[in-house]
Amino acid sequence: MNAPSTDRRRGSARRPGSAAGRGVAARRGAHAASVVGALAVLAAGWQLYVWVGDVPTYQVASPAEAARAAWSNAPLLADRCWVTMQGAVLGLAASAAVALLLAVAAIRLPLVRTPLTAYALLFRTLPIVGVAPLLTLITGRGLGTSVACVVVVTVFTLLIAALDGMESLPAEVRELQDLYATPFARRLRTGLLPNAVGSLLVGLRVAAPMAVLAALLAEWLSGLEGVGELMTTSLANRDSELLWATSAVAALLGLVAYALPSGLVALADRFGFAVAPTASGTTGGAR
Repeated sequence: MNAPSTDRRRGSARRPGSAAGRGVAARRGAHAASVVGALAVLAAGWQLYVWVGDVPTYQVASPAEAARAAWSNAPLLADRCWVTMQGAVLGLAASAAVALLLAVAAIRLPLVRTPLTAYALLFRTLPIVGVAPLLTLITGRGLGTSVACVVVVTVFTLLIAALDGMESLPAEVRELQDLYATPFARRLRTGLLPNAVGSLLVGLRVAAPMAVLAALLAEWLSGLEGVGELMTTSLANRDSELLWATSAVAALLGLVAYALPSGLVALADRFGFAVAPTASGTTGGAR
């Protein structure tokens, strides 16, 4: 009789109108305000440096000049952002799928876990600047190079996250599965994979900004017409204003890439998936 009342208390604590819900919303608002404030301070310091140092525009464009360049080239920047985000998102999806498959193999065959994690770590330490030209020879100068570079950079992080989630399955659940001699496929479907969702989303929060960086580097090296290639072209044309505007847009893409998985983590926690402590201070678990 106590379990339903506990669930009702948890549910009421998450309702937007409750005191706990308002507290979480206030913390999220404060977090967003701190991010905006930090960006404002950064822009002010940038502008002050240009004014005090009397830095010429061809060397460092001011925030106002970069903003004007971004506004006048908005359609071009939007098209390039779309290409970059395609590479990052598709690469993350492929990386998550590979990480889940490897994690399942490591759980099913414990003897292969050490070699798998070792090779994944070796894969992660490969210098992307040196690997991207080789990937370009294999996949061509297209979106495939960006996807492959993202996989190289992010698969180890997501593999460790998926393994941590699967291995954090409560001991009581494991004992119950052992008691009923549950087949591995059913253990995977009813316990391991649901328990890995939250940890994988937390891993995505770390890997998503890395994916954007990998996509930018791939475009820079392969010539795919994304944000990275636009930065290279602007530098070659000595268009300092567009170069700084493009750099600022790339930084904003990284922030967005971090924020979106954070929202998914909060959503997973709300729906009862086991997640690590979130920025809001809540902790998920099996409901």
